Amino acid sequence: MALLAAVLIAAVPACGRGRPGGSAASPTTAPPAGLTGAGRIDASLSTANPTRGTPATTRRRAAATTAAPRAAAAPAGPRLLFGIGPEANIARTTPLARQAPVRMLTSWYNGPGDLDWMAAWKGGEVARAYAAGYTLHLIVFSGDAEGPVATPHGQACGRGYPLSDRFPDDMARLARIFAGRAGGPRLYVSMFTEFQTYPCADNAWNADPAATAYYRALKDRYLASLAIFHRLAPNARVSLSWGGWQARWDDRATGAGRSLFGHFADVLRASDFQSFQAMATDGNTGDIRAMTRALGAYGPVMLAHYKPDNGSGAVFEADLRAILTDRYLAEVTRHGLFAMSLMDGANLAASPDLHRFVRAAVRRYARP
Repeated sequence: MALLAAVLIAAVPACGRGRPGGSAASPTTAPPAGLTGAGRIDASLSTANPTRGTPATTRRRAAATTAAPRAAAAPAGPRLLFGIGPEANIARTTPLARQAPVRMLTSWYNGPGDLDWMAAWKGGEVARAYAAGYTLHLIVFSGDAEGPVATPHGQACGRGYPLSDRFPDDMARLARIFAGRAGGPRLYVSMFTEFQTYPCADNAWNADPAATAYYRALKDRYLASLAIFHRLAPNARVSLSWGGWQARWDDRATGAGRSLFGHFADVLRASDFQSFQAMATDGNTGDIRAMTRALGAYGPVMLAHYKPDNGSGAVFEADLRAILTDRYLAEVTRHGLFAMSLMDGANLAASPDLHRFVRAAVRRYARP
């Protein structure tokens, strides 16, 4: 019996996010003040070998007997659903998506101004993507100004649009645009990405009463949005999308850092899957490990959007060289990671050598 082994190290540069119809506010990715690279969680987690496939066996046969063809063995090792953005129509035409099994197309919804141009996709881009077997991934982000917001939980302070009266109707319209059939390809929705930054006081449940009220109201709005997508898009699966820095520290007194997960445990348990971003400028491998492990306790985990926020090619390369390996992927998939999406393909297109590395990695690790 012959044993084949292939080792791949992939490296890619950073990507910047763009979108049709104008630019939206970029997601914020800074960790809390005072938390530097030295404070990152990059502790080594368990790195046991991935489950090995069943070895092939050969039976003795008479010389004149012709061996019957055997079914191909299932690929061994860790597997992921790979995606790319920044919008489905652009993602589908990237060299990586054309040349490797990238089967998830990521799009950003940044506010009401996106609804008109997205509406034109319903019978066009969305229908074509589903017909071609693509999974669609929708990231809902709000970057509007923060200020006082009245809520049933008391006076809050934060970004107004997610708690506005119009938001449920906008989500219903969005769900109808991206809806597919129940038995068809999935629609994954990463809702309120980086939501820890939406209150006026970030990252902590008890930072002040206005922040607590905001988080309570946002949880209500998230559950209502989840119900809207379930009702109007039968192929939809919905998650609350975290900023990837949250596991770097802990403060039980204010419900900050890792303590914030417990305050959202009810909505995490109600979610179809979990998601987070990784966009740190000082390296992301530790954050990906820590966030996958924390969120994996509640269900399957997606890395919803990845790139260093400052576009650092060196950080991107170092991250991907560590991530796209048997050992690292075996670790994070064991803790629940099932998908990851790159922000876009611009930097890959600028470097043929790096593109070849990533293309080979996707071919090796993509889900069949």
